[in-house]
Amino acid sequence: MKLVIDANVVISALVADSKTRELIVTLEPDLLTPAFVYDEIDNYEELIVEKSGMEPDRVAQFIDLLFQYIEVVPADDFYPAIDSVDKAIGDIDPDDVLYLACAIASDAAIWSDDSDFNEQGLVATYSTSDVIDSFDTL
Repeated sequence: MKLVIDANVVISALVADSKTRELIVTLEPDLLTPAFVYDEIDNYEELIVEKSGMEPDRVAQFIDLLFQYIEVVPADDFYPAIDSVDKAIGDIDPDDVLYLACAIASDAAIWSDDSDFNEQGLVATYSTSDVIDSFDTL
């Protein structure tokens, strides 16, 4: 199974040594994310540094480490799905359109704690607790 992971889950893994971080590096499902996730992470870099207590270079190292386990999908790979997805969820949360388009183009589900994904019926959505319950074999 493939899961498209959103920026909030990645940021959560960067902020704390948590179950989320552990799941990212140990899950059997393939983890994917659209390339723009780097922009979203950059927008929260100061918050990540503050909440994690790590120096900026250490945060950068953790980002690199986590992305050894997450495949970054270029926009060209899911661009054709954007229009249909925008109609399904664009009015609810335009920021989620690219994650959903990536999931459809990759034949994947979504891993997010954003409840807006529950408003669509195009792909399955898993919260972090769902992922823990469904995939955790540790």
